[in-house]
Amino acid sequence: MNKSLPGKRNNDGRKANAEEQLRSGSYIMDERDDEIILHKTGAGLKKIYLEPTSRCNLNCVTCVRQQWPDLVESEMDMALFDELLEQMAAFPGLGKVHLGGFGEPLVHSQALEMIRKLTGAGYIVSLNTNGTLVTEETARTLIEAGVRTIYFSIDGVDEEIFRKIRVNGELNEVIANILGLQKLKHEMKVYNPKVCLEFVLMRGNMDQLPLIPRLARELKAPSVLVTNLLAHSEEMYREVLYEKPGNDRILGAGVLAPPGWDRKAAQHSLPEPVIWPAADQDYVMWGTIRMPRMYWGSSRRCGFVNDDGAVIRRDGSVAPCYGLLYSYPYLLDNRRKEVSAYLQGNIGGESLYEIWNKPEYIKFRHRVRNYNFPSCMDCSNSGTCDFAEVNEDCWGNAPSCADCLWSQGIIRCP
Repeated sequence: MNKSLPGKRNNDGRKANAEEQLRSGSYIMDERDDEIILHKTGAGLKKIYLEPTSRCNLNCVTCVRQQWPDLVESEMDMALFDELLEQMAAFPGLGKVHLGGFGEPLVHSQALEMIRKLTGAGYIVSLNTNGTLVTEETARTLIEAGVRTIYFSIDGVDEEIFRKIRVNGELNEVIANILGLQKLKHEMKVYNPKVCLEFVLMRGNMDQLPLIPRLARELKAPSVLVTNLLAHSEEMYREVLYEKPGNDRILGAGVLAPPGWDRKAAQHSLPEPVIWPAADQDYVMWGTIRMPRMYWGSSRRCGFVNDDGAVIRRDGSVAPCYGLLYSYPYLLDNRRKEVSAYLQGNIGGESLYEIWNKPEYIKFRHRVRNYNFPSCMDCSNSGTCDFAEVNEDCWGNAPSCADCLWSQGIIRCP
């Protein structure tokens, strides 16, 4: 008797039961190898990363714009934004909206009106900014609107280094804007928005890292988020600090490495523990610095998918994460990788609820949660594999998250 037959009959039975569940309309079926998986549909979206605009008033050397000559600079139409706001009501668990993306959110001509509408609808709103546009008038509006957190990008404490990285920006201007925001909060007797700093770590500014806690204390910032550099050119790749598999374990900022690794740059060490008092009117918070992972490891987690988030581009397109929001190049392990955008639909022609529940999108989120991808970075064929040059892999995944730096915690977002 063929031993595969009972298994086949059992599989057929499972499939029949699955199809019965499918007729209820609340599941989709996913057949992978010998598995039959039922994925529940519904309103599971909890956080939106919204890109109001692809424009920016700075020209940072680390930005993908330097290698992205065909970038279309535009902003989200307010009629489309109002449509999005209406569609968001279909998700009762949706509570957070973070404004960011590949542009400066406050460059949008009606950014403050967007924020007022979001907070007015009851959403917890945070945003990334380069800080140059947070004037007194803008700061007052952000406070009155009830913004919860603002992440200010500061990649250098020294004015010269800051200007070299964040071209067209002035550190003194950004610091003055942050202090102005904090002064207004004190005068208005409110605690929000919380001020947090974001620091892109690279060889050219690693000596600035130990100075960041002192600056954070002066700015009354209770948190600093440090992320590694995502290199889009050969020049920027030479600035990368995180360790790549197969290389000698010598980091540019060796003090960030696990015990036993080379400490070539120990002079750039942070004090232990890294905490500071962040006074805010009638109370004090202990400030902390959140470091990225500095080496390629086996643990992988997608903060976008695992936290039930989605990213919405300024044209209304929906993607699972920042990494798949656009098509662009970056350098990884001495090879160039061409990423292709992975868009699930557009809220201008479909509802966000329909897009969120598309079978392809649901199945992709399942693969990411279980991380059913190979580990390309430590594969012996990494340097010669054609799959590794695009976001595909030898297991048949397209797109693939096999060498995603976000899932490694090497690149971090709020």
